[in-house]
Amino acid sequence: MFGILVVKGEILARGCSPGSRATPPYLKADINIAFKPHPTGANIPYIPATSWVGVMRNLLEKYYDLPANTPRIVRAKRIVAPIHECEDDAEKLKCPVCKLLSRRDVVAWFDDAEPKGTRYQVTPKGDRVEVRNEQGQTVATIYLKTEVTIPREPERVKIPKEYTGWRMEPIPRNVQMVSGIFEFAAKFDIGRLQIDDIRPFFVGLALLEDYYVGRRGTRGYGRIEISNISVRLRGRPYYEGVGREIEIPEIPKTPKEILEKWKEVKDAIERAKKKLEEEMKPR
Repeated sequence: MFGILVVKGEILARGCSPGSRATPPYLKADINIAFKPHPTGANIPYIPATSWVGVMRNLLEKYYDLPANTPRIVRAKRIVAPIHECEDDAEKLKCPVCKLLSRRDVVAWFDDAEPKGTRYQVTPKGDRVEVRNEQGQTVATIYLKTEVTIPREPERVKIPKEYTGWRMEPIPRNVQMVSGIFEFAAKFDIGRLQIDDIRPFFVGLALLEDYYVGRRGTRGYGRIEISNISVRLRGRPYYEGVGREIEIPEIPKTPKEILEKWKEVKDAIERAKKKLEEEMKPR
């Protein structure tokens, strides 16, 4: 059966710094957060899917005690990066992480987390920038935080010969931060996945709440909370424009509540699948 399970929710981010090397449109700093143009014309802050899903995957690998075995090239050196990936397709289908996130026949894909809403007004206010949605709600605040960095790799810092051996002082710098409510979405090919195969995704969301998203999380940045989760099922009628998605109202609103009531959640998704199958039968 063809069906796409859509999971949406909200991320409440506090002091998040998802990285970007691009020149920011507001409050230029030494270290910038990620912005993207929106169809409404505004440049909005966002949390890239590569950021929140990448962290989630790393946490899941630790959670399931999976070995880091993927070689990568970093600064012209071959290292084994802290990432796991099963070597062949048969192994991937047995792995709770690779089965969901590393298959060649992609069965899961994710959207960037954008400020809550569909239209935005961006207003600079001195040392901060506010992003409001179409309802007038402040959904993101961009601000600067001053911190210091201590050079820890002398070979990467150009120092005149006459100062060789001198102690390097801390260097002050401004860092862009963003706090706000961001909406995320994940989609799963339920025709090629069992419902239990999706459970690790919710485990990953629960782990994210105890970790961080973006840079310098070990210093208190990037704390998040996840709420208002909703689940819908879309079949061929939806994509052909002759039917609607099937809402699954019995789903709890937080990752931990979903995991606590997984049997009930699984049963609710099964009922939605049967309803979709009935809708797809020839009349």
